[in-house]
Amino acid sequence: MLAALLLRVLSHNGILPPTLGNFSPLVAFAFAGAIVFPRNLPWWSWAILLLAIDWIVFGSVMWQHANGRFEVLALYVCYALAAWAGSRLRGKVGIIDTLLGTLACSGLFYLVTNTLSWWVDPGYIQKSGATWVQALTTGLPGYPSTLSFFRNSLIADMTGALVLVSVYNAEAIVRNLQRLPLLGLGRHRAA
Repeated sequence: MLAALLLRVLSHNGILPPTLGNFSPLVAFAFAGAIVFPRNLPWWSWAILLLAIDWIVFGSVMWQHANGRFEVLALYVCYALAAWAGSRLRGKVGIIDTLLGTLACSGLFYLVTNTLSWWVDPGYIQKSGATWVQALTTGLPGYPSTLSFFRNSLIADMTGALVLVSVYNAEAIVRNLQRLPLLGLGRHRAA
């Protein structure tokens, strides 16, 4: 988790090349993390932790980036909803279910955040179906394609989720606990 947060800081400070923009498994940590993290960690903790770290690192700059609007909070709401969904599936899913859920959350995160960007960004002067599709594919001229951000997000989220379930199962083997099965949707087991 610390490495993911470090990637976020490096990306926001321009230390990483633009081609690695949005290469951070935060949605995976919210969704898959809520499935495999210890039960005493509340589902909403990842969104609150991320908000606190962003505020400490970026301060009021994070609000200035959103032109003083509170749409930036939609990011944290998306993280909280992904974590809530993951917490509802704790003990009922397996590895493949967790990866598919992460994929779905990552896709929804992309759809919500790019739709919000299209709605509030003055670069999208005309609010039409064509400019919405532009926001979801090519983005604004002069910036990397939003599809490249989506690709990076998918790679990071799927890798992050795979690491989480692998570490969870490795620890379960070492501590002689129940592992996540390959498939498990609908199964009810104690976590």
